[in-house]
Amino acid sequence: MTKAIAENGKAPVSAGLGQRIRAARRDAGMSQGQLASALNTTQSAISLYEAGQRSVGIDMLLSVAKILNRPLHYFLGDEGDMLYVKDSDIAELISELEGHPEDLPELLAYWQFLRWRRSTANGRH
Repeated sequence: MTKAIAENGKAPVSAGLGQRIRAARRDAGMSQGQLASALNTTQSAISLYEAGQRSVGIDMLLSVAKILNRPLHYFLGDEGDMLYVKDSDIAELISELEGHPEDLPELLAYWQFLRWRRSTANGRH
């Protein structure tokens, strides 16, 4: 198995993330097909995520974490590859969401409302 390498010689974040998804899926005793079905996607998409050949969006990653019963930070790793700055507002929000994942749908709906309100205020509909 070859490992994807970025121009700077380091493996891309998605490669490490893919390895963590694979490990968590196997620990859960799920096949790629079973995980794909639970996520309403294809086995091919799961294979590409695990191989680090396809980026995983935050919504998908949150669903993966929930289905595989792992905290979000498990998938992000501790190799210094941060998707957000430690001690930032976004880090605090993510920490809160990890403790209360049931709030995510309402938070996303409110965020979309704010985006809609901003676009209508700017004259875009």
